[in-house]
Amino acid sequence: MDTELILTLQRGVIWDERVVGDLFLGGVGVGAFLFAFLLWRFAEERYLPLVKVAATIAPVSVSAGLGLLFWKLGNKLNVHQMMLNISPTSVMWWGAIIQGAFVALSALFAFRLLFPQVSLPRVLSASVAGFLGVPFAVAVGIYHGLLLAVLTSHPLWASGPMIVTSVLLFTVTGVAASVLVYLALRAAVRFETGPSDIFAQGLKPVALVLLASAALLLVTLFAWWVDLRFGSVPARLALQAMLAEHGIVLAVFGIGFGLLVPIVIGISLLPHFGAGRTPSAALVGLACLLLLVGGFTIRYAAVIGGQLPTPLSVMATLS
Repeated sequence: MDTELILTLQRGVIWDERVVGDLFLGGVGVGAFLFAFLLWRFAEERYLPLVKVAATIAPVSVSAGLGLLFWKLGNKLNVHQMMLNISPTSVMWWGAIIQGAFVALSALFAFRLLFPQVSLPRVLSASVAGFLGVPFAVAVGIYHGLLLAVLTSHPLWASGPMIVTSVLLFTVTGVAASVLVYLALRAAVRFETGPSDIFAQGLKPVALVLLASAALLLVTLFAWWVDLRFGSVPARLALQAMLAEHGIVLAVFGIGFGLLVPIVIGISLLPHFGAGRTPSAALVGLACLLLLVGGFTIRYAAVIGGQLPTPLSVMATLS
């Protein structure tokens, strides 16, 4: 009996914009949760409005990202099979477990902060949810980078700086989203007035964290470029293909407007925080919005650009 081997290849991009949205929103949620937890544990009580905003963003953002990923799945009725079939060697199986646990813990954390008057067992306190949620949050952030880095068939992703970039992206976008929503609510409902207003007196440390994270992200992106530019032939070809297709968008919106402009705005506003001087809320909000645009653009260029076809002449070297 003759054996016939049939190989079917899916053309085009397999992980589309919905996967980009999942990674971006997941990063925002992770960063917002860690930001909220650190402020809640170590900052003064006047930071509580910002803490509540960041804590609320976390489960909403990650859930929205998972919703996009669910939309991307082909046969959605088979999702339960991933939970029923234990597969500890699968990165995606671990991702589903970790992200599900994080959504539950971050939602409980936000609920306890928003409604402290509700009587619940001590095991469901904000402290328990927060401390348990931190390792899951870090694991989700690393998982988003590891999910790409372990796919060695895509040279653009199989790079050490990819995981570091993921961690820095969730730091930048999570904090930026929290501050942006906080400023919008502050302007809409005016929940802070007087000398306790953290906008003028208390956002300088937050601005420093954003500036340092954005600067480190620039350095990491440069290291990623060096690793690919002077790496193997497949890595160089993958970099060339990505830059040819998405290089202008990445340079303009990811690095230019998305990182360099916010860094310049942040540096120019630092003297206005504290000492009786009030920074421009519009400029602070603009810087945060641009950081979010930059974070999404970098995710998009990495995920979509990493799936561009590699010439057949070098496919053998990828094994």
